[in-house]
Amino acid sequence: MRIGIAIVLMVDLLIRISDLEAFYSDTGVLPLELLFRNGWNQYFVSIHTMSGLWQVQLVLFGCSFFCAMMLLIGYRVQLFTIVSWFLLLSLHNRNGFILQGGDDLLRMVLFWAMFIPWGACYSYDSIRSDNANKDVSIPASIALLAYVLQISYLYTGSALLKGPEWSSEFTALYYTYSLDQIAYPLTKYLYYHPALLKELTRVAFYFELLVPVLFFIPFAHSLFRFLGVLLIIIFHSINEWTLFIGLFPMIGMVTVLGVLPSFVMDKFEALTVKIRLLLSKYATIMARYIDGLISWKAPVIFPSYLQNIQTAILVFLTIFVFDWNFSNLSFIHSKLSDNLRFIGYSLRLDQSWGMFAPGVFKDDGWYVLKAMPSDGTAPFDLLHPTEELTLYKPKSVVAVFKNDRWRKYSENYLIADQEFLRGYFCNYACRIWNENHKDRLIKSLNIIYVKEFTQPDYKYSIPKEEVLWHCE
Repeated sequence: MRIGIAIVLMVDLLIRISDLEAFYSDTGVLPLELLFRNGWNQYFVSIHTMSGLWQVQLVLFGCSFFCAMMLLIGYRVQLFTIVSWFLLLSLHNRNGFILQGGDDLLRMVLFWAMFIPWGACYSYDSIRSDNANKDVSIPASIALLAYVLQISYLYTGSALLKGPEWSSEFTALYYTYSLDQIAYPLTKYLYYHPALLKELTRVAFYFELLVPVLFFIPFAHSLFRFLGVLLIIIFHSINEWTLFIGLFPMIGMVTVLGVLPSFVMDKFEALTVKIRLLLSKYATIMARYIDGLISWKAPVIFPSYLQNIQTAILVFLTIFVFDWNFSNLSFIHSKLSDNLRFIGYSLRLDQSWGMFAPGVFKDDGWYVLKAMPSDGTAPFDLLHPTEELTLYKPKSVVAVFKNDRWRKYSENYLIADQEFLRGYFCNYACRIWNENHKDRLIKSLNIIYVKEFTQPDYKYSIPKEEVLWHCE
């Protein structure tokens, strides 16, 4: 799990860095002034907000990537887990308008991992400390329980937040696969089989509701745990192939690897011994080089009273997060954590797993960025500059988005309560185009959303043009 999460962190950073200016600088779509005015919580912490310069963000991205590399090879695991978690929290707070559920899951699992000895194997630390005590301490045991519960919140918690489209009508996947902004072309092969979609919806709902139960069955425990992990990996693999939801499936798969039982890891050991020896050799070389830059210190052994304090804090946070998730349920009116929500926001333990819940979004559609050239020639679409301007649906709406971050951002500025994002995006799009196309300057831009409301039973809905913003 440690190695998988480290890889996810690096892949995530590489995707984000391609939009460094757009999403994290004052010359992008969310300058600090707008963030603090409309997208900030007073309890948030973020060193990414210390400057609006993209160069400063680049340095912080480099630090995050380095920490992820250290997690990958297992060098000073606890230290770099703490730093990686803090940098991820800081990054998420810098721009929450491009986040999705996978980001929350990654951040939460990384938080509990700070207290879990996930560097005891397959790491440079374990090579260096062959005789180290690998027994799981009481605080680590509590953190392990909190981690397993966290995985459970994602699935059972999500199912409990879902409405009749999922639990009784079984139409949710019909509506989900109708969303052109997230449905891959492959998805359409499933879309036109209503009976199949109903059965898949039923399976998906009861899978989410019940799969965590497999982690707590007292008999044949290892077998049921393995079955639970396998089913979750299959579930996310299907989502990866059918829905444009970014890294969420990959995050879902790697974060559950920590639940794998011992007999699976024993098989893994037998199959990969040569590969691990080779990787250990290169990890050792890299870590020794870093040792030359940073003097090595032995792991800190905490006095017993500090371990007791840590245990008490972890017990409290485990109960706190459970209560937070429990409080998200619509039939719960008394919320124990109401007066302590600042803890959730400051540590970013706040969470809600309402993916496509209680119902699926119906206001489907696509964007047209109608640009007026300065030379008086015919207007054109910034998204398809070489084609004739049209309001017709593109062959692939998914292909319009550079990555899932842009899809999520466009989904957010479509919401009426977040229309404050539209003007900044409009001005940014104009500026970037004019900087890169001196021979085809534009003087104004209309952001148009062509809404195609999803009707039940494949009924046709006439698309309606809606101008979200105009800028010059």
